[in-house]
Amino acid sequence: MILVLLWSLICSSHPVPSQARPELQSTSAPALSKTEFEIIEGVFHDGLGTYAEVSLANELIALAHLKQTPFDASRSKARMLDAINRLPSSHPGRGVFQKEIANIEGATKQGAVEILNQVKPAGLTRVRHTAREYADAKAGDLRLEFSGRADLPVSVKTDKSGKVAVAEGQTPDIGAKWAERYFKVTPAELDRMIGEVGFASLGELKSHYLNVARLVAHVLIQKLNLSECEPADFSKARVGDLEAAKYLLRRLRHFKHGNDDSRVIIFDRTTGDVKWESLLDEIDIDSLTADQFSFLPSRARGGHPIASEFGIKIDGRTVVSFQIKHKRGRSRGTARQYEFSDITTRLRI
Repeated sequence: MILVLLWSLICSSHPVPSQARPELQSTSAPALSKTEFEIIEGVFHDGLGTYAEVSLANELIALAHLKQTPFDASRSKARMLDAINRLPSSHPGRGVFQKEIANIEGATKQGAVEILNQVKPAGLTRVRHTAREYADAKAGDLRLEFSGRADLPVSVKTDKSGKVAVAEGQTPDIGAKWAERYFKVTPAELDRMIGEVGFASLGELKSHYLNVARLVAHVLIQKLNLSECEPADFSKARVGDLEAAKYLLRRLRHFKHGNDDSRVIIFDRTTGDVKWESLLDEIDIDSLTADQFSFLPSRARGGHPIASEFGIKIDGRTVVSFQIKHKRGRSRGTARQYEFSDITTRLRI
């Protein structure tokens, strides 16, 4: 007994080194890099967007007491859970993601009530999930069928940054789905402009996303006839072609709702608020004057020769932005990382 007591005293005064006690070593996971988190966040928000669509559909089915079978939300739930489980157990993103799910669940309940109140006295008879029917710039994620009125396509947006993309707003097609759609740039004009910014072909231009940024700046300057403006600084730019600027805003408003004239409902991921309109919806486009237009300064950061995002303001408030992005996901860290990926057109809400 005395020997055991002495051995205990020795061990307590001279602890065994950690390398000799593997069971006590730290088991915490290595810190998650910003890039890794962004990839996981993208997976989560893909699932959350689908979950919002399906949840809204199921709330409408329940409120209208339809005999229709509810939509299966298990795949979107599994996608979100997979993203959460890829985060270290102590990562704050876990709590943020869980809160966003709860906010969307609350917002879809409120949104369903508001939709049905807006269409009274028509009775809802069927809800279709049409998110994959996006050809020809259709915006509707759901299509509501009624007795007593025409069908209603509904575009479901989840937002945390005060921005929502228009129909086909994220596209690699900078010709037909951006330059031509919003600025009336013909294919021949586009080829000419590509040459004017110093490139022999569209393929060469897309080899680096900042090359495309040069083209976007060139299109804005040329088609809106901007004065006091440089490609790397739009802070003092003035509109010379007011009708072209109004045309742009009308087209943006059209593609907010898409070619199927969807009703746009916006769920705020951080607050659970339900919103319906963008800043552009508040503007009387016909009465605008050139002095009401201004532009994001678009000064390049990080030593780049040109910025990758451009914006248009009305009365000092940004209403739309065009962001030029490079490849992400599996291309990160590879030789292709800075190749052009897409141009994203977003309205502010």
